[in-house]
Amino acid sequence: GQLLGIEPPFLGDYVSAVISEMGGPYPELRENQRLIERIVHAEEERFNQTLRSGQNYLDAHLAELADEDTPRLSGTAAFELHDRYGFPIDLTVEIAAEQGVEVDREGFETHMAEQRARARAAAKDDAWGTIGGVFSELLSETGPTRFVGYTERQLEARVLALVVQRRDGEDGYQRVESIRDGQKAQVILDVTPFYGEMGGQVGDTGVLESSTAVFTVEDTKVHEKAIYAHIGHIDGVLSVGDTVRASIDTMRRERIERNHTATHLLHHALREILGEHVKQAGSLVAPDRLRFDFTHFEAVTPQQIAEIEQAVNILIMEDGHVSSYETSLDDARENGVTALFGEKYGEKVRVLEAGSASRELCGGTHVRHTAQIGFLKIVNESSVGANLRRIEAITSFDALEYVNRVESELRTVAAALKVRPLETAAKVDAVLGRVVELEGELRQHRLTSAVDDIEALVKGAVDVGYRLIIARSDGHVVEGLRSIWDLIRAQVGDGKVAVVLGGLTPAGSPLLLAAGTPAAVEAGFDAGALIKEIAPFIKGGGGGKPAMAQAGGKDAEGIDAALDRARDVLTGLGQ
Repeated sequence: GQLLGIEPPFLGDYVSAVISEMGGPYPELRENQRLIERIVHAEEERFNQTLRSGQNYLDAHLAELADEDTPRLSGTAAFELHDRYGFPIDLTVEIAAEQGVEVDREGFETHMAEQRARARAAAKDDAWGTIGGVFSELLSETGPTRFVGYTERQLEARVLALVVQRRDGEDGYQRVESIRDGQKAQVILDVTPFYGEMGGQVGDTGVLESSTAVFTVEDTKVHEKAIYAHIGHIDGVLSVGDTVRASIDTMRRERIERNHTATHLLHHALREILGEHVKQAGSLVAPDRLRFDFTHFEAVTPQQIAEIEQAVNILIMEDGHVSSYETSLDDARENGVTALFGEKYGEKVRVLEAGSASRELCGGTHVRHTAQIGFLKIVNESSVGANLRRIEAITSFDALEYVNRVESELRTVAAALKVRPLETAAKVDAVLGRVVELEGELRQHRLTSAVDDIEALVKGAVDVGYRLIIARSDGHVVEGLRSIWDLIRAQVGDGKVAVVLGGLTPAGSPLLLAAGTPAAVEAGFDAGALIKEIAPFIKGGGGGKPAMAQAGGKDAEGIDAALDRARDVLTGLGQ
């Protein structure tokens, strides 16, 4: 569009037309039109910035090729434009061609092939995350695993299959008839109470026990959206066809359920307080915490965080009943049930109602009443991408432990300040105010002490075409050294005078300052050049103008050497 001369941003103008055309078969487009328009606009503006940065990068490379007889942009530069700035190779070729520059496409493709190889290598490092054809085959043979974990915590089940990593060095899995001591495997049952990781909720853990083995389930995954795989290690011998007692870790599951129901209440509170544009964009429901990503266009303020937390806890304390039912997707939409934007649903869906406020499509496990959550505490809010925010929170005993830990810290600080805990903030403000006063008094004292030495410094000035003063004065930040320079300049009026000052800051860091009057600069003094010359002695850097420059560094031992070097340079000894 920009190459055609269309001024950005312009994509938003077409959104309404697309939604009008496609809103019939995709009703979620109409339901989320305002959100889509805002995201498209924000994404285009963000990409325009990236495009400008990439254009500057490309222009710089093209300028370097301007004097060559057969200019050719390297494949490395073209790949960098693609990888860092999002430039399609065809766009790079077109822009370069307008300036008579060829692009090394072969070199570009070499870099792309290397990137793809790195991605494949990374995927191989996690062979257990690679879904092989074995699970598709298993699904066609046995059908989907029957999940009964909404109501059951333990039951007897039959082992349908045992899956391990391939032993021939290839990626993927293979089925075996039995597993034995210490072997890692995935156990497939005909029926299971174990929830497989889906919808942000982590998989269950627990044990599978038979007469000859104990299989410790460390995680539960769902392959092919239907096969529940119990992942863990075996102690004993387990074979296909064996009967096992499948028992989930109930305490852990209950903690997960509290956090999962809390995410639904949090979603409702976010929409209520921040606006209807808020949509869930991802989540993690673990036993010790919950994480909720959502669409929003600015940081959530502390006041809003407090309101959201309060709204969720009100819903928890109302002790609303939590229930679920299955219905058709169309009926759920007509009844205003919240669905995840971009999620693919079948004709039959599960609706989760949490109290009177929250109704969402969800396949996870939940508490029976909201009061079982205990209470929710938001511990962090942050950005995770363009127009995406993240809230992290804890519930129940984890929230209580967090609050107790914060209270303990507060009591420790209050004791040190000799006040009650709820008086800590006021006391800290008072202490900080007094610190600022004392720092000001200390600076003034140091300047007063410096004033006593100003006359001696001026009398000791060396004539190098202007009056030159080089001195060390510790205990100042850069403003303090500038104040000393101001006092010297006031002492000598508008005469030709320059100073080079060095010393340690109150924090122990080395600092250098060079300054001169206009008359001294006309006589040849250059503060900026001098600082560049002497800054390496304190392992630092800096700069400035001929009339004033400064530098900080890391080596406090080099201050005297830096001042000696300045003396040599300015008096001609170092030439």
